Order: sequence, then C-alpha cells, then structure tokens
Amino acid sequence: MNLKVRISIAIAAAVGLVLAVLDGQGLTQVPFRIFSIGGLIATLVFALWERFIWKWKFVRYFTGVPLIAGTWRGEMVSEYIRPDKTRVPPIPTAVFISQTASKVTVTLFTVESESVSERAKLIKDPDGRWRLSWQYLNTPRPGVRDRSQPHRGAAQVDIGLQSGEGLQGSYFTDRPTQGELHLGEWSPARYSGAAAALAGDGFNDARPYVKEG
Repeated sequence: MNLKVRISIAIAAAVGLVLAVLDGQGLTQVPFRIFSIGGLIATLVFALWERFIWKWKFVRYFTGVPLIAGTWRGEMVSEYIRPDKTRVPPIPTAVFISQTASKVTVTLFTVESESVSERAKLIKDPDGRWRLSWQYLNTPRPGVRDRSQPHRGAAQVDIGLQSGEGLQGSYFTDRPTQGELHLGEWSPARYSGAAAALAGDGFNDARPYVKEG
C-alpha cells in the first residue's frame, strides 16, 4: 500500500472519528455517511496538495522541493560536427516546465523544433542537490526535416542551489547527437513557442528554493 493511500485512509478515519464525536455517536456506531464525508475531505485535501499546497513557501521550507515551474531561457550547445567539419553554433532555447506535487512535464522549444517529455522526474541526490531528468520526443518543423528528422532523446539538468545559477546539464539523442543545456533566465509566464519566449520580457534569475545559502 503506497504512502498516498495510507495517508488518505488515516485522514478519512480521523475525520470520521471527529465527526462521530461531534455527532454524539459511539465509536462502534459510526454511520457510513460519516466515513463517506471523511473520504471526500481526504480527496479534497490531496487535490489541493497536488495543485497548490505543496508549493507554499512554508511547506517547502520543510520538504525542500524546488519550485521550477515556468519558462526557462538559454541555449543548447550541440557537439554535432557538420559534414564541412564545422560545429553548430549555440542554439537559443526555451524550456517550459509544468509542475505539480507528483508530476513534472517538460517542453523544449527552438526555432526549428519542439520536444515534449514522455517521462520526467525530479531526483534528489545523496548530497542534497536536485536534478530534473526527462525523456522526450523531438518534432522538427516540416521545413527542416530534410536535414533534421523526428527523434527521441533524454536530458538531465542540475538545479542550481543559489538563485542565478539556473539549470545546467546535458542531452543525447538516438541519431546519435549530444550536447549541453545552459538555462540561466526564468519567467513565471508560459509562451506558445520559441519566438515568443526568446523575445519575451520579464525574464530574470529564478529562486527555486525557499532556503538559499
């Protein structure tokens, strides 16, 4: 039985007990409707936790979970060598992250393609640092598919411990190519694509942690 189920049962039982006492019922005569109300309240609490409560500063002060939702901006540095032996210049890149208490999704935009995560998760390392890891499907724009086909890949970025450090990491694909990601600017806004995000205002240093230092 997972932790969420155990906590749900505990909340439902606790609420049922309190309602029974308030209703003047004995512990052996708790009506089913009271447990139903307890289950409903437990469900509501978890729904609120999933979307809102987990990100409150007071709560994250104890959990330590970083809040990285929003749009990150920076560049992708590919190690690909062209047929003429030249390197691809750094590619301006925007990454949109959607985050709840139990789920993270990542969408990466460049002017030529879009990558959507198929799996993504936050990982806490033994030394206390956090990183974001995801697998994705990349879909290039039709106009560039003569030289860039749809492909799958994986990426991982470390979440800086101090404000201003941003997200730094690497990626690799099944083509095969690989490179680095440097995302130093953050905005709470969501953009429809690379052009809007790369030209947008309101980007600054992110503060993903409540406790810094």
